[in-house]
Amino acid sequence: MAKKVIYAIDVGNYFIKGIALEENKGKYQLISKALERAEGIIKGQIQDVKALRRKIENVIFTLEGENSKAKEIDIVLSYATNELKISRESYTLEFSEPKEITESDLEKIKSNIQQKYSELNKEVLDIKFVNFEVDDKKVKNPVAFVSNYSLNAVINVVWVPENSFAPIRNTIKNLIEGEIPIYDSTLASAYGVTNTSDRNLGVGIIDLGHSKARMLIFKDGIPKFYLDFEVGLEYVLKDIMHVLKTSENEALRLLEEHAVCLQDTKIVKKVDYLSLVGDHYEYTTQNLLNKIVFARTREIINKLNSDLAKLEYENTLEIAGGLQAGIIHTGGGARIKNIEKTISDFMGSQARLGVASNNINNFYIDNADELYKDPLYSPIIGTINLYFSGTNIPKLYIEDAKTYNENTYTEEKVEKKGGFFSRLGRILLGGNEDAI
Repeated sequence: MAKKVIYAIDVGNYFIKGIALEENKGKYQLISKALERAEGIIKGQIQDVKALRRKIENVIFTLEGENSKAKEIDIVLSYATNELKISRESYTLEFSEPKEITESDLEKIKSNIQQKYSELNKEVLDIKFVNFEVDDKKVKNPVAFVSNYSLNAVINVVWVPENSFAPIRNTIKNLIEGEIPIYDSTLASAYGVTNTSDRNLGVGIIDLGHSKARMLIFKDGIPKFYLDFEVGLEYVLKDIMHVLKTSENEALRLLEEHAVCLQDTKIVKKVDYLSLVGDHYEYTTQNLLNKIVFARTREIINKLNSDLAKLEYENTLEIAGGLQAGIIHTGGGARIKNIEKTISDFMGSQARLGVASNNINNFYIDNADELYKDPLYSPIIGTINLYFSGTNIPKLYIEDAKTYNENTYTEEKVEKKGGFFSRLGRILLGGNEDAI
């Protein structure tokens, strides 16, 4: 019997990850996953469209292997733009006579903000209300209040320059017919490894990627600050390659299978590896391998910590009370053994590994426990959650779309197509449980 399947794919600098979910009576279960070394993308910049596209196709072919009978396959995709910006906007609705505030008034404000940003060549990814004033009086939720003359709202907007998604759109052009929603993977990861309480109390999410480390700060339920750093897992691999004179593949194997982020190791153990010199096996000690990893990891974490401390000092009011939910580390770099100890030594005891939660508050995937435990897949889990909840605004890649009419909102364009993706139009203005 024909099935409906969803492919969720994350395009990273080092790995392209994908999972296939099968629908069964309104529920979804994990039926396959794929992992492919990325090509054509360096430090977040797509430099070879054909090579990257081929790798994405390989992931899709792997996922398709068990889904040849699927009647309908939809794709959602995440990609780190490295250009996240966060702004605040103030918007006022004025009334000539007393009026009861409704949800449609709030949607109108969001829609107008989005239109403004579109006219400025900016793409809105996340939009939330910060506070409200009804007739100059502060309220938490203005809905059902009667305003005599005005409703003022302060809005938090996460956005990227208009062309930030252009390279990945060009890469996936003609990949499938129809629409592919594209999410920012850092934003998706942050939502995937936190809950409402974390974001309200204040939390920092560190995405330890291959070429960059990215940090997103939430407070009062809102993403308030974004930082990125030109340091990442590739520098750990390069140190292993340089010191041990081995290949990148062998360095990755040593990092994944043997290395522990420790300054000193009491256990005396030999670790074999394939040397580039003479193409034969040599050995190193567990202690030396651990020291190599620890030294570079400590440097990365120290840089993150000093910049975070500076940010908190310069924005005392914005982060009043500090990050009470602590620091969460996720991404491929979070797989380094014992890295949580190094992070907690520099950033406090509340540092913890960020893994997505498979519970009733999120989109539930059956048969996916191992997937949820792996921080490498947190962008995919976050993207799936956001896609079904409507928390973020996806940027649609629409096949054969020639023009964008700013006077006709995207909802109209998507709703006409029907089917699974028709729901996207209805979520474009949606907030979440953290904001009205």
